[in-house]
Amino acid sequence: MYFQGLKYLPTVVTFLVAIVLLVLIERISIPPYQWDRYLLSLAHGLRGFHLDRFFALITWAGSLFILIPVTALICGFLVRNGRAAEAFLLGLSLVGIALVSRLAKLWFSRPRPDLFPVIGEIPLDASYPSAHTAQIVAFSMAVCWILKTEKRCFTYYSLTGTTLLLAFLVALSRIYLQVHFPSDIVGGALLGLLWVLGLFKLLHTIGIIMR
Repeated sequence: MYFQGLKYLPTVVTFLVAIVLLVLIERISIPPYQWDRYLLSLAHGLRGFHLDRFFALITWAGSLFILIPVTALICGFLVRNGRAAEAFLLGLSLVGIALVSRLAKLWFSRPRPDLFPVIGEIPLDASYPSAHTAQIVAFSMAVCWILKTEKRCFTYYSLTGTTLLLAFLVALSRIYLQVHFPSDIVGGALLGLLWVLGLFKLLHTIGIIMR
């Protein structure tokens, strides 16, 4: 029984690393948020009509209003094609990270940036970590794993490249719009990445998905 439990150790370690890194990043970026302030200042200096509209639009790709229906459509397609395990991974990746990131927000309770005017409306919840970033990173990582079965190299690299670029732009948009500190983005990205990695290890251990 003892050795049976050891098979879950990689999953536990992955989630513990996520927690430690999340706390560490928050601790090293406590007020006065010096590197956060510097990068927010750089983003403010890039302000322009076209960039404002672009980032205000692209940031929605990290919202649950977009990710939930897109994930549901992809999961439906996967299930219809006999790939229920992959659908389960994708669905649990998004649902899980949405819950975990919001619990983390409640725990850290960091105020939103107020150095420069916000583009659009400032969210009412806490700033750290960025849920938009965590969600799009988790979604992207799960999609990239699903796409690895694609036999056509051009299709694989083009789709994964597009997915990862979208995740990067969403993360960047949160800084540009002045609704998150850069450290919020780093914390959210690491949380999303490690959540999917830990989830993958867990589902593989219990035999739901194969490598």
